[in-house]
Amino acid sequence: MAKRFLWSICLLLGLTSQGYAEEYEVKAVGVKFAPMVVVLQPGDRVSWTNMPAHLIETIDVMVPEGTEKIQTEMGMNVSFVFENEGVYVYKCTPHWGARMGGVLLVGNPSDIEGIIDGYMAEIEKDKSLLPAKGLLKKFKKQMQQQGLL
Repeated sequence: MAKRFLWSICLLLGLTSQGYAEEYEVKAVGVKFAPMVVVLQPGDRVSWTNMPAHLIETIDVMVPEGTEKIQTEMGMNVSFVFENEGVYVYKCTPHWGARMGGVLLVGNPSDIEGIIDGYMAEIEKDKSLLPAKGLLKKFKKQMQQQGLL
């Protein structure tokens, strides 16, 4: 009985494991996402706002293996909780030629630099991914500046 009471109190106060999750906002500004890079932990939520002329689509070969694809409709503000650790690259498909995309680092994957190198190799195989090259270079530089590489 006491355990049930304490559990009820925790639920009311939001002290379950989800209560500790962080929330991040990414805004569409012109043909850029701000911030372009978000570093988060598994279970954290990312919301994309100011999206009247934009959408979000993960790049199939640039997400952790086994991760479900994200593809939203144009004009929708959306939120997703990221559970799988790894590096995610996403784009606004209509503005991909203008390099409108971003990178999420979820958790602390063991070989971030190797992941980036693997994604760069995918770009060499598929030139439609070329806009991701600049995103990944900026991501790598930011990770180095933050001491994560």
